[in-house]
Amino acid sequence: MMTRISLAAMAACALLLVACAAKPPIQTPVLVQTPPRVLVVADPQLTELLAYQSALRLMTPSELAKAQLDLAKADHAPQNTIRRAMLQAALRGSGDLARAQALLEPLATATGKDAQLLAPLAQLLGSQYAELRRQEESIDKLNTQLRDAQRRNDLLNEKLEALKNIERSLSVRPAAGAPK
Repeated sequence: MMTRISLAAMAACALLLVACAAKPPIQTPVLVQTPPRVLVVADPQLTELLAYQSALRLMTPSELAKAQLDLAKADHAPQNTIRRAMLQAALRGSGDLARAQALLEPLATATGKDAQLLAPLAQLLGSQYAELRRQEESIDKLNTQLRDAQRRNDLLNEKLEALKNIERSLSVRPAAGAPK
């Protein structure tokens, strides 16, 4: 394939190339990134609640039961409600995560002095408990499917064994017309 280019167009291209080569390359500005600054406000109430949650993970069932009795005697201050929800979630029995979530719902939308710090914690814990509930439901569903598959497998094994018994009985009998 041939293309006709006029001498004027070639001269213009050559001049453009010479002009580009004569200019210094365009430099992109270098952005200096400073690390983000984090302001940590140490609130003794939040620190204590997070320590309480960590301690719950290490408790035995009898220690959890004692903590439950102690909290039953405590007042209904928002931080005690969060403690109750944390304890309820730590028990991990049937419906405990749902009860923990229900305890946190009013706190997650609360307003007021205590709510400034406790509402975000209640929202975070509530979303964690919701995710744990979804995971537990998925596990329950998979366990049900596994049990169903095992039942089907057992039935198929029973049928296979019955077929093997029939085959054995046929191989033991003399064939019709065969000498005895």
